[in-house]
Amino acid sequence: MRVRRYLYTLILSSLAATCVYMIDLGYFHYIPLVAVTIILIVCYAIFAIPVQVFLNRNPKKFNFKYLFIYSFVSFLVWYIFAITNNADDVFSVFGNATIYFYSITFAAIFWFWDSVFLQIKSNKEKV
Repeated sequence: MRVRRYLYTLILSSLAATCVYMIDLGYFHYIPLVAVTIILIVCYAIFAIPVQVFLNRNPKKFNFKYLFIYSFVSFLVWYIFAITNNADDVFSVFGNATIYFYSITFAAIFWFWDSVFLQIKSNKEKV
């Protein structure tokens, strides 16, 4: 049951982030939509799911501390991708507003779906 909730979070976060990305690009077609969704599923699975598993040890719905943690990890991932594409100027990335926009937006999307599906206390704790 828990694995299904992780999959729901992963898929819905990827679809929502893809829509944001495509709207920002102004290029909304089927093939790039599928490709970007698959790329985001892989990225979320590699980088966000481990953080999510760690945070689910103490579940709290819509906790802003969790949003901050997701945003920080998201920024690190975007930063790593940015410097691998332009290794000449490592510090120019900090002046790029697009990195901040995507890292915060993608983290907020994942945080939302994580809170909806996984930040649920067990039945023992509810009583």
